[in-house]
Amino acid sequence: MNILPLLLSLIVSQSTPAPSLDVRAGMFLGARVAKVQRRLPLVRQVVLVPDEATYLDEISKWSTESRWPVLFEQEPFASQFIRSFKPEKVWRRETVGKSIQDKEQAMVRAVASAWNGSSSIENAFAVFKLPPAGIVFTNANDPARAGAVALAAGRGQLLKFISADWGESQTVLSASLTTKLQQEIDKELLSTGVKYAKIGDTIDTITLCQTLPSRVTFHSAVENPVAITDVIGRNESGTRFAWTGWIFGSKAQSTYMAMSSLFLERDQYWFCNTYPNTTGWSKYGLGNIPETLPKYGIEAEVIQGSTTGLRRAEIGGVCADVMYFTTKGNADFLEMSDERIAPTWLPILDKPTALYFLHSWSLKNPGGRSTVGGVWLSRGVYAYIGSSHEPMLSAFVPPSEMLKRTMSLVPFLVSARWNVGENPYARAWRVNTIGDPLMLCPPKGVVVRVVLPAVLDNDYVDVETTAKQETQQTNKNPCDQTYAAAIQTAILLGQDSTAQELWKESAKQGSLGPETARSVMPALFRLQDNDGFLRAFALVKKPKNIERDMLWQLVSSRVDAPLQVLVDNLREPYPFDDLLVIRNRVERNLGNNVMIRIIQDKLKKANGRNKRELQRLLKEYND
Repeated sequence: MNILPLLLSLIVSQSTPAPSLDVRAGMFLGARVAKVQRRLPLVRQVVLVPDEATYLDEISKWSTESRWPVLFEQEPFASQFIRSFKPEKVWRRETVGKSIQDKEQAMVRAVASAWNGSSSIENAFAVFKLPPAGIVFTNANDPARAGAVALAAGRGQLLKFISADWGESQTVLSASLTTKLQQEIDKELLSTGVKYAKIGDTIDTITLCQTLPSRVTFHSAVENPVAITDVIGRNESGTRFAWTGWIFGSKAQSTYMAMSSLFLERDQYWFCNTYPNTTGWSKYGLGNIPETLPKYGIEAEVIQGSTTGLRRAEIGGVCADVMYFTTKGNADFLEMSDERIAPTWLPILDKPTALYFLHSWSLKNPGGRSTVGGVWLSRGVYAYIGSSHEPMLSAFVPPSEMLKRTMSLVPFLVSARWNVGENPYARAWRVNTIGDPLMLCPPKGVVVRVVLPAVLDNDYVDVETTAKQETQQTNKNPCDQTYAAAIQTAILLGQDSTAQELWKESAKQGSLGPETARSVMPALFRLQDNDGFLRAFALVKKPKNIERDMLWQLVSSRVDAPLQVLVDNLREPYPFDDLLVIRNRVERNLGNNVMIRIIQDKLKKANGRNKRELQRLLKEYND
């Protein structure tokens, strides 16, 4: 399929002014990505690895003739990916049983081998006649290096190493250190000998795979601080020469983010718009998007922007490849069309999701698990466009324009950037782009890959066989541990109904226990088995945060949900938002005095917005 005529037809069909030079460069960048993707056959299997040495060995088995997703076996990321990818086979890889002596060398060799090379990435690309569209930077001591290997090998990008210790995600990088980071990156780019100095040449994207501050101080910015991904990729005068994406976190999470970008399709969209249909705000509404997307082969689900609409939609989790969500708020709350809610009420994601989130401050501290951005990332968002500081609404590209660009093969993160001459916020500003900057969200069927059947390797163990053996073990030795193991494997394979049946069988056998309960809760949540979930939840002595989130999202709106269970599991650090949901029931069934005692108890540890709201609520009762 020739991509260029398609691009031209898309432009003409949109009845809009001719795209800018940068948008056209983005389109041709996407065409380059699509061309490479179409040339690399996909094996319909997932390989799970136990350690980094085995991971690098498995990536090195990739070639220009075949490749497949490789994941660390860690939940919820592994099963979340598998449910979306739907592989023919899931294999467990036996460990290679050795330590890595030289990490940088091992990483480079894995990338080169994926392109039929040996020890030089550049030489491998030269043989394949592949000009690299991007470059990936990491540090050999940062866990996100695992994701860096996947993206370099998967996209055909250069892999380079830079210093560590620039600061944590919640800090602001000083002007001097920002300049130092830019200079270090520029030095590495210059050493490649590949053209990179302007948009539209050879290297047009940079991917940062390591822990970094989300905000930096940039001497060419009109106002600081600004987003790190909108500064890296600019020269000292502030002119952009590359678009940048950023991945950080554990080896398991960074690999999950990379593999989701490389191997998943994105044709199921989900929209939630909380903005009023008034001047200024209406530009950022949905317009005719829901009617237009099916023409591109994409399903579109739209939910109400109210708190009630969100809570109805998230019962059992949200199943979406791409989400567009417009709200106002801060790092610790978001405003729906009717009221504020805490980050704990963000949807639990049933599959890996790319997110365009129009909201202030969500990525101020993306490493903080109680912040809006941190919650999204912990729930499986692998590509994320959002603000790290107050951006002003017009800093965001309107959803309708975003979709015009992505449907024209402009990569997802690139589509979110204003270009010179389009908007004053084309300068370095406050919107951060997390994920793979080369990831596409194209019309369905545009990037068709050759799909190959799964291939058994001597180092692989079939997880389906393991699942059968574990089920047999529950018959031989029915106990909490054997049922838990069988349920975990069923969920890993994406077999929630099987997990539910094993749970029911364990009850008949009198084998229910905390391990079985904890294992089955995610499946019961997704299946919306309210009674089963509540029974499992009761068996777990110390619920995890995500288990409490499932409890509240699944059953809190039910009038018959056990009230005391909800009272005992008000979620920190935002109990006020949960208390509002059950306030009337507490007053009616337990009395105002109990409500006052709950508020007083939660005020002992409260701070910020939550403290102010609890104090206000207490005053209502005292008055």
